[in-house]
Amino acid sequence: MIVIDPGHGGSDPGGGTNPLFKEKDMNLQISKYQFNRFEELGIPVKMTRYVDRSLSPKERSAILNSAFGQSDRIVALSNHINRSDAKAEGAIFIHSIDDSDELSNTLSKNLFSEGQKTLAIYTRKNKAGKDYYFIIRNTRPIQTIIVEYAFGDNVKDRNKIFYNWPNYAEGVVRGAAEHLNLPYLPPKYIPYIVKKQDSLYQIAKQTNSSVNEIMEINNLTTSELSPDQQILVPYVEADYNLYVVQPRDNLYNIAKTFGTTTKEIIDLNNLKATELEVGQVLKIPK
Repeated sequence: MIVIDPGHGGSDPGGGTNPLFKEKDMNLQISKYQFNRFEELGIPVKMTRYVDRSLSPKERSAILNSAFGQSDRIVALSNHINRSDAKAEGAIFIHSIDDSDELSNTLSKNLFSEGQKTLAIYTRKNKAGKDYYFIIRNTRPIQTIIVEYAFGDNVKDRNKIFYNWPNYAEGVVRGAAEHLNLPYLPPKYIPYIVKKQDSLYQIAKQTNSSVNEIMEINNLTTSELSPDQQILVPYVEADYNLYVVQPRDNLYNIAKTFGTTTKEIIDLNNLKATELEVGQVLKIPK
């Protein structure tokens, strides 16, 4: 069972608000997509808010707790966009001090496969030694996890979330299903946000589709597209596997193990150096 919490809302726009979008709206957009996907997969799901409304911490926690009751078999996703004066970049996962990092790592891995790296996975205590964030502290034993998908005040990161939010949302859906050992099937189509330089031909090539198929899916009568227009395109699963670097690993041995070359791994991961860090996640060509 899943409970989705679109962070902020109503009079609270959220700290990740920026010139491209309000955080509360992006949180709700991601959450609605995930809600529909979990329903498609037959996974029981509810949300703390379905519209743009204000919720106090007490109200938000109460709605989450009453959705399916309280059990450690329930996963709650609290969706957010981050902010940092240091111009940080990447996703952050925050889980309870009483939970392992298994769920966080699974979500992180699946988000990475959709193109977003993880900056940090952590827990945080308050002065009383309890979970710092109320949405985690007040919903135990539910596995509540705060997912910060990107940094709204980082131009590169906010552009990535603005154009790639459907894929990021799908990665978290897949990760949650994987963590709960529930069946997962990829979507046939996924939203695509048109970029300024895009053409139907380029989009069709990227999605292993055709111009005619995309036009039919979206009932388009012309091949002209507008920047930021949202259309549906065939969902393309990643053509690579993920590998977590282990002690004593090096690029040569990893390439040999998976039947590829060091150059392919370097190019796929945009590596600037051949040195690896333990725990680093690499894309490995299938």
